[in-house]
Amino acid sequence: MYFRMKGLLLGASLLGAVILAGCSEAEADQSEEAASADWTEEQAAEVEGDIDDTEQRLDDLEKDLQSLGGEPSFSDEPIFPDVAGDFHAFEEIQFLASEGIISGFSDGYFRPSETITRAQTAKMLTSALDLDAPDDYEMQAEDVSKENHAYDQLAALEYHGIMKGNDGQMMPGEGLKRSQMAALLVSAYDLPDAQDVHSFTDIDENYPNFEQINIIADQQITSEAGEAFRPNETTTRAQFSLFMSRTMDDYFKE
Repeated sequence: MYFRMKGLLLGASLLGAVILAGCSEAEADQSEEAASADWTEEQAAEVEGDIDDTEQRLDDLEKDLQSLGGEPSFSDEPIFPDVAGDFHAFEEIQFLASEGIISGFSDGYFRPSETITRAQTAKMLTSALDLDAPDDYEMQAEDVSKENHAYDQLAALEYHGIMKGNDGQMMPGEGLKRSQMAALLVSAYDLPDAQDVHSFTDIDENYPNFEQINIIADQQITSEAGEAFRPNETTTRAQFSLFMSRTMDDYFKE
């Protein structure tokens, strides 16, 4: 349906271009300016701009339709040799790879059981959300040099207030704790307040990041509600792929 609508709207835009061209021919007899090459180029540029705007609106419409229940597209053929089709996070990892959010390591492996670092998380989030920082922005975190492989991505998250260091330390190489994961996703995707209060066996409402943890439970991003959330445990690359995919698309929610 999307491509049919796109074809119809683009066809209408092109028809408008033909009509405009016809009108310009009639006006050419009445005005030297209308017949000039500059005027013709200006009109053609305006029509081209209208077509680009139409395509952008249709692309936005496609994303809206997908968020309303359309299945995301990803390959059934394993992209990474260490993530087989029966792996519990196979679809989520395939989805993020198809979106260009993850690419694995230089050897082609994904290493799903390894702990994801804060720098790796920054790369995924900035890629998914197309975030950057101004060219002249200087990071406030004192432990991230411009030679760091994720400097631009960490700077972008710091600039947008999504990831902040403690006492001037961003700790890019440290593993991302599960409580930090909750706070990052809520901030990055501006998730709404929870409608209910969810219980966990190892944290209560006085826990520092309980609000964010409660939000991802309410959004069905985590299935830990009623059980132990394990907020201080680090998050594996497979686990973060699960959490992020559920945040991005309802299709992956349990």
